[in-house]
Order: sequence, then C-alpha cells, then structure tokens
Amino acid sequence: MNGFLTWEYLGTFAGAVAITTILVQFFKLQADKVWKIPTRYIVYLISVIILFAYQIFNGSLELENIVLTLLNAVVVSMASMGLFDNIKKELAK
Repeated sequence: MNGFLTWEYLGTFAGAVAITTILVQFFKLQADKVWKIPTRYIVYLISVIILFAYQIFNGSLELENIVLTLLNAVVVSMASMGLFDNIKKELAK
C-alpha cells in the first residue's frame, strides 16, 4: 500500500477485510467495557457499515443490492475474524 485509503481499495474484498479488522481492534475494548457486546457482532456491524458506506459514496446503492450486501458482510466478517486469529497465532510463536 503506497498511500492512504481510497474508496476503490475499500470496495475490494481485501480492503473491506483489512479495514474491518483494524476498526474492530480499535473499538473492541471500549465496546466490551461499555456494552458487553460479543466481538463477532461488532465485526459484522462494522462490515455492514463499510460495505454500505462504499456503495453510498460510490453511487451504487440500490434496493436489489441490500440483501447481497448483508450476505457479503458475513463473508467479510468471517474473513476478518480468521485474519485476526492467524495474526494472533503468528505473534504467539
């Protein structure tokens, strides 16, 4: 990555997973202390926000894409949780 985030990068699977992972780590501690929300729900919520934000700012949000976006958020959140687990395992070595 040679620069800051762009909407084009955020609209890719890798970009959505990377930013979801980073934002979850940023907000997780505060959310656990205040609301006691399980992390997997936080991950999904952030994934949904990122994917909808991309579509809103890209001008591609349409009614027919809402269900697909919610399903894609599941895929992004699962990949994000898997990525964090792999990073945690590597750091433990």
